[in-house]
Amino acid sequence: MGCPKRFLVVFLGFCGLLLSIGYRSVFAMVMVHIVKPKHSTTNHTQPYSLFKHCIPLNSSCNLSLNWTVDGTLYLNTAYFVGGLFTQVPGGILATRFSPVRICGLSVLLSSICMVVLPVCIQNSQYVAVMVVRTLQGIIEGPSVPAINGVISAWAPKSEKSRMITIAYAGAYLSPAVAMAVSGTLSCHVCWHAVLYLYGGLGILWSIIFMIVVVDSPSAHPRLSINERALYDKEASAAQRSSTKTANAIPWKHILTSLPMSAIFVGSFCRNWIFSMLLTEIPTYMQDSFHNLNIFEIGLLSSLSEVCMTIVTVTGGVLIDKLIKSGLISTTVGRKMAQCSGFGIEAICIICLGFITRLEVVMIVMCVGVAFSGLAISGYQVNPLDLSPTYASVLTGISRTGVIGAILSTLTASVLRGRTRISHEKTWHEVFWIAGAIHLAGVLYYGIFASGHKQYWADGPPAEAERLVNPSSDPDFAQQPGDMEHKQFLSKSVTYDSVPEEDKEESDSPDWFLQSM
Repeated sequence: MGCPKRFLVVFLGFCGLLLSIGYRSVFAMVMVHIVKPKHSTTNHTQPYSLFKHCIPLNSSCNLSLNWTVDGTLYLNTAYFVGGLFTQVPGGILATRFSPVRICGLSVLLSSICMVVLPVCIQNSQYVAVMVVRTLQGIIEGPSVPAINGVISAWAPKSEKSRMITIAYAGAYLSPAVAMAVSGTLSCHVCWHAVLYLYGGLGILWSIIFMIVVVDSPSAHPRLSINERALYDKEASAAQRSSTKTANAIPWKHILTSLPMSAIFVGSFCRNWIFSMLLTEIPTYMQDSFHNLNIFEIGLLSSLSEVCMTIVTVTGGVLIDKLIKSGLISTTVGRKMAQCSGFGIEAICIICLGFITRLEVVMIVMCVGVAFSGLAISGYQVNPLDLSPTYASVLTGISRTGVIGAILSTLTASVLRGRTRISHEKTWHEVFWIAGAIHLAGVLYYGIFASGHKQYWADGPPAEAERLVNPSSDPDFAQQPGDMEHKQFLSKSVTYDSVPEEDKEESDSPDWFLQSM
């Protein structure tokens, strides 16, 4: 029988996110390694050294640039600015055209940029690096909305949450892998080795993905009998990508939806924190614990991401079980995952602003970042609840929350650039601001989020309008009693007015391992 095709889709989605999201951490780690801060003359009595030194600075495999650390943080900002402009267009493209091709081409071109970066860096071309990073952000923007559309199309009702959770575990594990690999290769091989490695693997993955994966199960020529029977019984409600589907996007209803705004706020806050973890924490460790080399920074920075990945997977089990058992509704499950995960993380991040010992910093960071893994069963899965057909569009809109990443890296750059304030104190302020914003996002999501499929989920409610307002139908001749009929139908069409027991709950699947 072989491996079920949907498992292959999830596995390749996991690998794709593991690589593409890791590009951010890889670049940040390389910058930390080749751009050294000008430390103050403050005495640091406590040495931090875990392993032997890296290759000598004067080695041909090492590089030291006369750039400022603040300048390298602006390079990270350029990447997020570029991505801002293609999140929504990427979701629209994935709805109009093949999401597999959109995702594959996005990662392919971004991987080529990774291979080009070492040449620009080697020649100390700051402007060229800025341009490539911006271009990389623009190119990579559509990848996540597109892959969300692929998984939405391939997810049977009983496996929706588990498939998105496993695939997105690659995104959350990616910083740990990228930081550890970057630290190791930069320290013991060559400063640009990790850029070529990730770029090459990304090119290989994109080619395999576009060859092996198709847009939906119905388009797959070699689907097994058992798997086809599963889709006949539990097919995703998502419509196939087409011009008709794209033209029917209910923009007004999406943009005025409070549950959709809750997803955006959750994404904004998450991007603020996630960009800090990916691009700023290595610089924070370099500023605060000066004797750490790049290998040690990479290893320590990756620990919290490993903890988060574990909680991401196990948290998906817990939330799905609670929903499946009927103990909580989908809406309560989404809010519980989001608020508990991000709430604990926000408190821990605020606490980092009061801690100066490395051991305590690592414990608090691991606890906070680990619990944030619960929230992948919150806002990250939520677009598939609201509208399977337009999951790519909703994901694209939510990912404009990358504005949070832009503001996060800008805030860190500006605060760190102050000459009269020590770098250690600057990072305390960065943590306090980030934690406060995260708590505000938790509150908003807890009030306005929903786990129900929305009434506009399958396109603009033209049919609903025809029923509610029969006079809008040219083939309908108004008859006596139509007013009462319209009033009755207007109550039926609005999804939130349906009795709770008759609502279509979002799917609450068993856990992935049970079907293995």
